[in-house]
Amino acid sequence: MKILLVMPYMDFDDTKYLGSGDSAFPIGLGYIASVLEKSGHDVKVFDFQIRTNTLVEFDRVLRQGYDIVGFSVTTVTKKNTLRLVFRCRQALPEAKIIVGGAYPTVYPKDLLENSEDIDFEVTGEGEITIKELMEAIDSGTDTCAVRGIVYRGGNGLVQTEQRPLIAPLDSIDFPAHHLFQLDSYVPPPGMFFRLPLRHMITSRGCPFKCIFCDDRIIWRGKCRLRSATNIVDEMLLLKDRYGAKEIHFYDDTFTVSKDRVYRLCELIRERRVGTIWRCSSRVDTVDENMLKTMYAAGCRSISYGIESGDDEILKKMGKETTVQQAKDAVRWTNKAKIQAKGFFMLNFPGDTIETTEKTIALAKELELDFVGFNLTIPHHGDRLRKLIEGTYKINENVYYDDTSRLGNEIYFFQPSLPAEYLKATYSRVAREFYLRPRYIIKMLLSIRNMEMLKSYILGLIRVFKIRV
Repeated sequence: MKILLVMPYMDFDDTKYLGSGDSAFPIGLGYIASVLEKSGHDVKVFDFQIRTNTLVEFDRVLRQGYDIVGFSVTTVTKKNTLRLVFRCRQALPEAKIIVGGAYPTVYPKDLLENSEDIDFEVTGEGEITIKELMEAIDSGTDTCAVRGIVYRGGNGLVQTEQRPLIAPLDSIDFPAHHLFQLDSYVPPPGMFFRLPLRHMITSRGCPFKCIFCDDRIIWRGKCRLRSATNIVDEMLLLKDRYGAKEIHFYDDTFTVSKDRVYRLCELIRERRVGTIWRCSSRVDTVDENMLKTMYAAGCRSISYGIESGDDEILKKMGKETTVQQAKDAVRWTNKAKIQAKGFFMLNFPGDTIETTEKTIALAKELELDFVGFNLTIPHHGDRLRKLIEGTYKINENVYYDDTSRLGNEIYFFQPSLPAEYLKATYSRVAREFYLRPRYIIKMLLSIRNMEMLKSYILGLIRVFKIRV
């Protein structure tokens, strides 16, 4: 069958939110494309993150005719997905339209209830489900035996049995990178050292229990790991076939298994991968020796979710980390000569002016190369959202707006944190961090090429645009 896979667009205004011009290879869609292509289908991908992929171009592509059109949907793309689905149905009245991704997983049935043009929702991991669904559609057999889908039956919507999580992850083929415009993706300022930058994921899920994260719904609280051998095989593919000079591992906690990290670093050196790489981690899953080993294997940047400078707030978050652990992790990272990034949350339930100022002070105290501050986002389905709705006054202008899930909005109000204080604080904290003379000198000395220089200039411009 002829299949079109679509990554919908987001209604971000670059003058309002500093991340709106950034884009990254959609790994999930890449895995689905790979499964479909290996099953013998003719697959094309249309990613609205690519600036040249406009609605006019989308209409032109639709005129080429497709049997199946599939959309990868998140909360912030839900409304635009529905618009694109309508457009699709007008152009392709006989095609089957399928939606999958994070949003249908958290809210199964919702998209079907909002659009008569959608034929199926895929919930949870889609690799096996989409293959079986295509086989059923192609053969004309009943889809009721396909686990992990929602469709219209004689008496309304039918949701089939939940599909078990895929194990082992090594059984999944690598994403179909060749179907994407890899060089058209634009990494955020400060998020690369060398181009081309390519992306990978080496695990699915997270074993930790932060109440502000929706991963526990999507991955059912499980964490599955790819083997070190399988990871290095893909790294070499990205290097040899797709020119990768740097690889970004998108895992929530890359260092969740120390044994795997050591084995991976060993294999990277043995097989002479030669690319540098970056990852994300928790401050309680690293130690000094492991960080030195990671540097020797090419790690040059780690992002830490530090979140707060107050231990009591960290407990309320369910982080199970401490301020001292953050200090130790950043110190060890610097000692290993790895770039350290820190991300923080403001306006978490229970925060006060005092705890907020402690968080800002910690960000300045730590020897971080980059920081990110976000106002707390209550994601659909997470425990934080339920807590907020039962306790605090909701900012109805943005709380129920599915296109709004951004870190520059005040979603709820706390008596201990006046809105005007939050607005002023959010606008000033990044400037206070990045405009310190010592920091500016450090960054200038770290520049290694023109791409990095351009990236830092763009990043500085964004700092001056930050506001609520």
